[in-house]
Amino acid sequence: MFKRSTFLSAQFFIALLMPLACAFESGLGLSAQELAPEMLFSHRIEGGLTLHTRGMGANLQYGKYSGARKIRTVLLDVVSVKHEKEIRSYNPVYDQGRSYVYGKVNAFYAVRIGLGTRHISTRKFRNGAVALGWHWSAGPVVGLVKPVYLEIGYPGIPYDYVVTERYDPDEHGIEDIYGRSSSLNGLLELTVNPGAFARCAIDFEYGSERDVVRMLSVGATLDFYPVAAPIMAERFDQNSHIFFTLFANWNMGRQRELR
Repeated sequence: MFKRSTFLSAQFFIALLMPLACAFESGLGLSAQELAPEMLFSHRIEGGLTLHTRGMGANLQYGKYSGARKIRTVLLDVVSVKHEKEIRSYNPVYDQGRSYVYGKVNAFYAVRIGLGTRHISTRKFRNGAVALGWHWSAGPVVGLVKPVYLEIGYPGIPYDYVVTERYDPDEHGIEDIYGRSSSLNGLLELTVNPGAFARCAIDFEYGSERDVVRMLSVGATLDFYPVAAPIMAERFDQNSHIFFTLFANWNMGRQRELR
């Protein structure tokens, strides 16, 4: 008898709550389409701009769903990396000269290839809402080292002529440097400095179309190189093995429905 009365009480309680739940849903403005079962996707691809505390670049990501809220990802990230103490310098006489960094002998770029997982914490309950999530990735990073070339004036101020030379701070003083040369110089002299990276970020996915990806990700990346990245001249003794950067990604892409 006790169990039957408890069951009847539960039925009465549920029947009492149903109108309240419907009214609550109506108050939120959720349509039947928005309350429909969540659409399942099989994979997604996205790419966009990367800005971080030591430079900028671009990224491309491919993801494969392993559930409605979990995505296995493959990341390709290419960014420039500046030394934390870079200071722009200018020729003291010739204003036309392009700025350069005194003591910087190499430009440095990081190419990251990583595997990771993206977790979708909340779904978009209405069109135009924001879905929250987070992701991590890790893998190898290839540091590309490109020599810096400058425009050097001869024989001295005032210059008779200017030539493009690979920068050597032991030979080229401030008054010898007219300015920075084209960034294309030194591309055929690239060397490799391998390492490893790990990153974690919070994702904000927005937009009204379920199959279109629009996402802002904010997080941190840690790069480690067994050999210090040779950005500044050795006599400055400022090069590092470790780079900790904060970043923001703006990505767009598409995802395919599971069939």
